[in-house]
Amino acid sequence: MKRFLVILIPLFLSISQISFAGSLDYKGLEKISKNNTFMDGEGLPYPDDKITDKKNTLLIIFNHGSSADAKRDHCSKKAKVGKIGSGGLVPAIASLHNKKINNLEIKIYRLCSGVVGFPVATSVKYYDQFKAKGKIELVDEFKQMRRQNIIINKVEEFKNSGFENIVLAGWSAGGWASLNLQSRFPDKVKGAIAFNPAFAGPKREWSKQYPQWGEFRKLQINIIKSANSLKGILFSHAKDNFETPETLAFFKEFDGLTFIDYSEVDCDKGHWMPRKKCFTDYVEKNNYLVTFLENIF
Repeated sequence: MKRFLVILIPLFLSISQISFAGSLDYKGLEKISKNNTFMDGEGLPYPDDKITDKKNTLLIIFNHGSSADAKRDHCSKKAKVGKIGSGGLVPAIASLHNKKINNLEIKIYRLCSGVVGFPVATSVKYYDQFKAKGKIELVDEFKQMRRQNIIINKVEEFKNSGFENIVLAGWSAGGWASLNLQSRFPDKVKGAIAFNPAFAGPKREWSKQYPQWGEFRKLQINIIKSANSLKGILFSHAKDNFETPETLAFFKEFDGLTFIDYSEVDCDKGHWMPRKKCFTDYVEKNNYLVTFLENIF
């Protein structure tokens, strides 16, 4: 996760002091990964021209996790299902391929961002900017914000091509981005599925070691909490060293969000649990994802 940014954001910094570019035209879009593709239930890529009835398709855009801000995330075109550290689909998402939800057929698109955030060498510029102006501009240069711009751009592209029913899904930083974007663009994104959402690094880092990431995390939370609604389903585990049901409890304020504390499942390290069969079995046994999607559509 992100641990190299050296901008120190004081505790009194409020959301009104941050300049968020609301545009959908992030200038680095031409540099995004070429590994973006539709994937079947086995994680195998296939061309979009195989989808002939876009109006009756339920499109799930899956977003991978992130590494440190100054590093490009690894997202292999042929990442196997469950290889979530390489951009592979969470198995519980892959299992939805071709399922029908009230006459809508599910298709899955794996989106790789391919971008980096702040280079370490230039982060001092933004700290100097804060000292001079009392605020930080160009916050979109954080990897999480760049990714959010890329994702919503892709949503716009799909909508313009005829897809009407779009849900965002993701693990870790991809899950966080999915929830954030659904709260900001409910007219474009019908719902969000988040597995162990996080983006600011392990809790020990954002709470103590790198307090600047704790402050950016607070700003992200304020953006989400300022939304009128949030329609999603969130999975969290008590042994996750990034975010836990306790640190994510603010999401419970939204009536439209289903919060699943799956701490009873124990077959892997908490943050990585969604890659395991035991987690997939738990989700399918309780019919969590199908029920969530049926309630939306």
